[in-house]
Order: sequence, then C-alpha cells, then structure tokens
Amino acid sequence: MHPLEAPAVVTTLPSGAEWEFGGHPYGLEPLALPSRWVPRTVPVDPMQIEELRERLAHASPASVHDLRPDSAEDIDRLFWFRWITAHQTTFLLWQMLGAILRESEAARVEHEELATQARLLVCGYSLMLMYGSSAPRHIYGPVIRMPMARQHVNLTGAWARDYPPVRPLIRGKVTIGSGTVAEALRHECELNEQVHEGIAAKVLSSGEVSLLQSPKPKGRQQIPRDTLMWLYDGIFLTSREAVSPLAVGSQLVRRLHAIFLDITANGLYPSFAPSAHEEPPRLRTPEVMRRKAGLTDCVLEILSFVSAPATQAHPSRTVRTSSTMRKLRTT
Repeated sequence: MHPLEAPAVVTTLPSGAEWEFGGHPYGLEPLALPSRWVPRTVPVDPMQIEELRERLAHASPASVHDLRPDSAEDIDRLFWFRWITAHQTTFLLWQMLGAILRESEAARVEHEELATQARLLVCGYSLMLMYGSSAPRHIYGPVIRMPMARQHVNLTGAWARDYPPVRPLIRGKVTIGSGTVAEALRHECELNEQVHEGIAAKVLSSGEVSLLQSPKPKGRQQIPRDTLMWLYDGIFLTSREAVSPLAVGSQLVRRLHAIFLDITANGLYPSFAPSAHEEPPRLRTPEVMRRKAGLTDCVLEILSFVSAPATQAHPSRTVRTSSTMRKLRTT
C-alpha cells in the first residue's frame, strides 16, 4: 500500500502568522495517522520551519485580534476546536514519545538527549491537556461533555490507540538515561499526572477522575477493544492510514501553528470566558503556572524538534539542545 497523500489530508505548511487551518477561524481538520510513528523526527523542511518560527515569534495580540470570537456561537466553536485539536496534537506527541522510547532501547544512542527531548514532549502533552480543557464549566458541560456522552456514555481515554506505548513512561514504570536528566523526566511525568487529575477537578464540580464517569447503562454489552479504539479515533476526526512521515509531520505543524495563534489572540483562559478561578490548587502550583506561562515557547520548540535531524546510533551525534529544553532541565 502506498502512503496516503489524498486531498482530504491537509499537509500544506503554514506560511506566516495568519490563520490557515480548517477553512475559517476555529474550523477543524481531519487527522490521518499511521499505526505508529516510525521515525523520531520527520523530513519537514527546517528552513521553512525556522522562517515560520520567526514569524510566529513576532506575532502579538494586536496582530491577530481578528481571531477573537465575537458571539456566543463563536466562543463555543473556539472551545470545541481546542478540545478536538488538542487531542489530535496529543496523539501526535504520543507517537513521537513512543518513537523515542523505542530508540532508547538501543545501546549506542544519546540517552540523555533522548530523555531531554522526551521531557519536552511530556511538557507539551501536559499543556495540551490544559489547553483542550480550558473551557469554563458552564461551557464544558453542554458544548463538550454532553456531545461526547452521546457518542458513548463511558467514553474514556483508555481507548486511545497511541497511549499504551507511552503509559509505562508516564506512570514511572520505565525511564530514559540516568542521573539528573532521568530524574527531571520522571518529575515531568509526575507533573503530567498532577495536571490530568487537576483538570478533572476543574471542569467537573464533582472532581471525578474520568471526564465521563457514569453508572453503567442497563443492557450493557461488551464491545471489542478494536471497535472502541475506532470509536475514539472517530470522535476526534482521526483515521489510520498508510501516511508518509512528511504528511504526518506537516499535520502536526499545522496544528501547532493554529494553537499558537489562538493562544496569542485569546490566552489560555480567555477573558470573555474565564475559568482560571475554577482551577484547583494542583493547577496553581508554581511549576504548573510556569508551564502555562511558557505554552507558546513550548510550541515553538516542538516545531523545531519536528524538523531536527534525528540522533544517529552513535554517542558523538546529537540533536541540538533547544533553549526550552535547557530551561526544563533547571525548573
């Protein structure tokens, strides 16, 4: 089977600091993924990415003011966009983490560099959790929770196809490297668990751990796990195809670009629909607050990582360590 390069999969790299996603502000795009991300990085043109980073770095709220929603309907659309696109981006980050974990099993690789890169991606995963769940409760319920519940009353992230390979890392069962770098990665994973639990307390007044916990319905029948994974993918507009690495990387770049512009225009917790006051203490610790403040910086560094040449299986060859990666080592 040849890699999918169909018109339905939008792979054009964004060219500037203007909205280029979904046909209109906060529109959605389908995501096509392979069963797993084979290379750790992909052959996205690094010159194009660097030029894009430079344009984004100079964006300001005033330059993207037209991205601020001006009606209740547009506000709902914004938060639905965040929910779907954050999940799609998370799937991509999980695949990248899975590739790092597979590469770390080799003896002659830069394990400390891999651990630092994994920490950046885990930080990105935590930020996607907060970004996707940034709606205030009065919007989260009818706009996100109820439509999801209509798909399946017990929908759960346990059905996510790309999470199992990285679960041991997030849960602290495996690590990469040794010493302070490995410890920093372990701590980042612990922080991710803290964020995940904090989000449930933020969006649900009951503080349930699962966002769709409910009593099991009468007449419940067993559904094959593969069916549940297809259902979960479908809710987040994700299909599994023979997609080229370049197409996968380009789809990630498009989502990071849109997320960056949204945050620049509206902030993580928009003033027109505030929800920071609903955060539990675990989402207001100094470490979590630093992660939130650095959301756009993290997006820019992941953009660089996507287009970086992969580390060769030799201890003298490494990917350059970015500024955010260096900062993460010390926070």
